[in-house]
Amino acid sequence: MFLNLGELSAFSRDWGPKSVADNYYDVHVLHKSMKARQMTYPGGENIRLQLMIAGDPHDETGRAQDFYGTWDYRNPDLFDAAQFEPKMDVQIITVWDGEVAINGSSDVQYANLVTNRQSAYTKIFADRMSRYLYGRGQGGVRINGLEDIYDNESTFGKIDRSETDIFNTYIFEASDGTGRAISRRLLGQAATAITDGGIKPDLILTTPDVWDAVEAILDDQERYPNTMMVDAGFTNITYRGIPIVYDKNMPVKGRQNHSLRFLNFDYWRWYVHQGFNMARHEWMRMPNNAGQFEVIINIGNTCSDNLRYLATLDDINPALTT
Repeated sequence: MFLNLGELSAFSRDWGPKSVADNYYDVHVLHKSMKARQMTYPGGENIRLQLMIAGDPHDETGRAQDFYGTWDYRNPDLFDAAQFEPKMDVQIITVWDGEVAINGSSDVQYANLVTNRQSAYTKIFADRMSRYLYGRGQGGVRINGLEDIYDNESTFGKIDRSETDIFNTYIFEASDGTGRAISRRLLGQAATAITDGGIKPDLILTTPDVWDAVEAILDDQERYPNTMMVDAGFTNITYRGIPIVYDKNMPVKGRQNHSLRFLNFDYWRWYVHQGFNMARHEWMRMPNNAGQFEVIINIGNTCSDNLRYLATLDDINPALTT
């Protein structure tokens, strides 16, 4: 049995549902790395957001009904850059009067209910954003993720790469599409392609299984300081000074088709609107309804001015060894 004592407790006021990845906003590997290189852009005049809130199915008074309203907020005044296409993500948090009655209506009980609800949905929001970074946003409302970057026939931001090859990423895949073993030769092939003088990847991102496979090919290099105690395994792995990390959220195409993503966060950045970076507006009472709501809103997207400094090493079967 493996226990993480930081996540094991008898009771916590922060009782909200755990995120899918078992970690939170600042612990998501990819999200945290991009947040460190985050940039902002300014805002302008007001525009209107349509709100739709489903009623409380457990309400017996008949007053917690569906609600349709609007919220006016400042227009992001987005600049028109070829590489950038802003996206908006919205999370509505609702507290119904029936919940207040069940949990207690004192100031402390109400504050606990609201705080827990905000915390739970903020984590859900952040977890969703982390999954978006691995996905595809072309032509939709989601941000441009890794699936957009490593598809050289797709549109990234406002650039149609099917019309040009000067904006393409490096894709190293098996010629027959079947899984292959990870090796230092393959790692070197990808790292060399996107290293240019002082420019080199910040991170090599992969799945837990591939990380274990990389560790296995380095077993022969492991040395023990003495014969009295053995601490086996590596706690950190780097290749040419580039950290190799894993994330449970990273998708795979099948058991035999894992990937290693070589990322340079100077050339794939996270841009957000300075007024709408996980921004909240104040709680509002729904007219003629037994509840109130709050909105969390994020406006931004990923952006790159040179995707040629990013690469992927595909078709890795972690069960194979060299």
